[in-house]
Amino acid sequence: MGHERIVFIDYLKVLGLLCIILAHVCKNPLIFQLRNFDAPLMVIISGFLAVDSYKRSVQSNNSLLNYYWKRIKRLLFPTWIFLAIYFILSYIFITNSGGAYPYNYKTVLSSFLLLNGIGYVWIIRIYLICAFLTPIIYYFNDKIKSGKMKLAILLVIYVLYELFVFLGYSDLNAIFKYFVAYAIPYGLIYILGMLSKNTSYKKDYGISLLFLITFIASAFAVASIFNGFQPTQIMKYPPTIYYVSYSLFASFLLLSIFKQANLKRFIVIEFLSNSSLWIYLWHIMFVKLATVFLGDVHWTVNYLAILAAAIGITFIQNKILDLLEHRGINIGVLNLFRG
Repeated sequence: MGHERIVFIDYLKVLGLLCIILAHVCKNPLIFQLRNFDAPLMVIISGFLAVDSYKRSVQSNNSLLNYYWKRIKRLLFPTWIFLAIYFILSYIFITNSGGAYPYNYKTVLSSFLLLNGIGYVWIIRIYLICAFLTPIIYYFNDKIKSGKMKLAILLVIYVLYELFVFLGYSDLNAIFKYFVAYAIPYGLIYILGMLSKNTSYKKDYGISLLFLITFIASAFAVASIFNGFQPTQIMKYPPTIYYVSYSLFASFLLLSIFKQANLKRFIVIEFLSNSSLWIYLWHIMFVKLATVFLGDVHWTVNYLAILAAAIGITFIQNKILDLLEHRGINIGVLNLFRG
């Protein structure tokens, strides 16, 4: 049985997608800063949707492994398919143009492991980490009944995390650097997303104000250290309180606004929301191509061209799959090209 569509989540998801793509071409410092809430917003949305998707998955199959397998198929396999296409086409294009192929095996392997590599795909690692944390979050939520105790535990975990980063332990080893240092802050953001499933727009607004106060305090502290205002980007990898507080202020403000807005279902928004993964993946290739073919054009032209190309190719691949299904062909594994 299908589940009811949450219209405002579609709009927020599209906004987050547009902002993330904007980040990769924007040359305006103010605009770049204003949109620097996008990744946490998408994690909040993921947590919001996980409340129902996890329950449906476990109740229908009663299998934790099946839930994990679905998330891997949904997130990891399409990313690997795209990376294979990207590296093959890059090799063909660059070598035929007489250039030296810039990617060694370490870059390729790092990309497929969702680490550094070509960049961009680190957010998929975050989604997977959050997906794997979901059953653990549900387990402790059931075991610990006191809301104050839950809050105290989460605060202690986060304070310890900030201390570890401050002391420089975030680079201690690869596991902490790439997983623990992201699992803790984004895991807590993910939990907030899950909790926002049952909060009113007024409560979301209150949460937003709380994080605004935290951000302002953090901004003054950072400014005193660096002798002036600094963009939150400087504390994004790994994410610490300055970046996190701004992101959560903006995200919960948007949640508050969108929850009370009288938004209507719109086929274009639903397509962009449903296809956000592949639009994001394709935009990576077009960001790279834009540096070659668009040269020094204004970044807004770059942005619109990359956006149009990524949406266009995603639309075409969806139409091809629709056509195959219409002809009675079982597309099977090709469904990985949806989403």
